[in-house]
Amino acid sequence: MKRSFGSKELCRCLKHLGFRLQSSRGTSHVKFKIPPGRKIPVGTRPFIIVQMGRKSYDKHSSTRYLRQIKDLGFSEEEVKLTC
Repeated sequence: MKRSFGSKELCRCLKHLGFRLQSSRGTSHVKFKIPPGRKIPVGTRPFIIVQMGRKSYDKHSSTRYLRQIKDLGFSEEEVKLTC
């Protein structure tokens, strides 16, 4: 994933990795569930919450999102190739 990205790019990346959008209403955050068939590491939430409406996330948020994706069992190579 490129160094600077926003909510649209992050959502697109998660969909390409197989995450499923969980329906929600009237909120600025959406939840993406881990792809079916993926093993969830112990102590890790099986979803990622994305703050919507951001043109670009700050450095801390970007790093946190990438770390969450990797913690759910995706390699850095998968993330770079997909996003």
